Amino acid sequence: MRAVEAMTQQSQISALAQRDEPLSRHTTMKVGGPARWWAQPQSENELGAVLRAAKRDGLALQTLGAGSNLVAGDAGFEGVVLCLGSGFAWHRVQGHRLTAGGAMLLPKLTKLALQHRLGDFEWACGIPGSVGGSVWGNAGARGWNGETEKFESRDAGADLESLVAFDRSGERHELRRDDIEFAYRRSSLGELVVAEATFALKPLSETQANAHREAVKELLKIRRETQPVNAASAGCVWKNPRVEGCAGAGQLIERLGLKEMSVGGAQISAVHANFVVNTGGATGGDVRALMCQIEARVLQETGIQLEREVRLLD
Repeated sequence: MRAVEAMTQQSQISALAQRDEPLSRHTTMKVGGPARWWAQPQSENELGAVLRAAKRDGLALQTLGAGSNLVAGDAGFEGVVLCLGSGFAWHRVQGHRLTAGGAMLLPKLTKLALQHRLGDFEWACGIPGSVGGSVWGNAGARGWNGETEKFESRDAGADLESLVAFDRSGERHELRRDDIEFAYRRSSLGELVVAEATFALKPLSETQANAHREAVKELLKIRRETQPVNAASAGCVWKNPRVEGCAGAGQLIERLGLKEMSVGGAQISAVHANFVVNTGGATGGDVRALMCQIEARVLQETGIQLEREVRLLD
């Protein structure tokens, strides 16, 4: 009976996905076993077909953006891992509105925005993520406020106007900003797959655009000096605790003397303690064990329960 079920599953998904693709090839942490099925649709029609096939076959499904902000397990994933292909890496500018496909990388979109003299997307200049993933998880960082001429925190939900997303049945939905709830590093999008997003940005004069370009250079410089940008990592591992007197997860971990703590090939970064880096040969198990040990030490010594920003994929 199981053999018959397996053949049925293969007949539904095999034309749309490939078998046993190592997730370590597609994650910035460079860990993770094989996805039983790896699907990389290039169009909305293909995306809908993959989602419908996965549902018909009763296969578990996980969506992968640019492979950052995620730690895959060593056993891989016994289902479908869906990653939007290059067919979704497009953009369109209409006045002050910038629309991009879900696979468009954030740093490229920042550059494109400034080429069209559109501001407020500078926060994304150094984030190695995709548009779809950043909106789904409400990614954020310090950006540039041209009015105050200061660096200020900003996130993906701030300038979002609308998006197109697909549900697990392969149905297409158009949502407005007011249809979605955003909070710190999360949204209410749930199981929806973001295929495109439209941002309403701030029109700039050429003089203002030049100031914003200089701000991007400074933001990237700060990132290079304060984060392990050349190391294999998943970005910030923990959300900054909303606790009075706590400057951030990284500083909290560093104050406890846990910088450079390691398990196997996984290590707390010497540059920024909110990053776990793969020093070479780390496994998904190494990374997760280190995360758990850090969380236990912080809870024991401070009473603060760290909340993970990265996702685990099993």
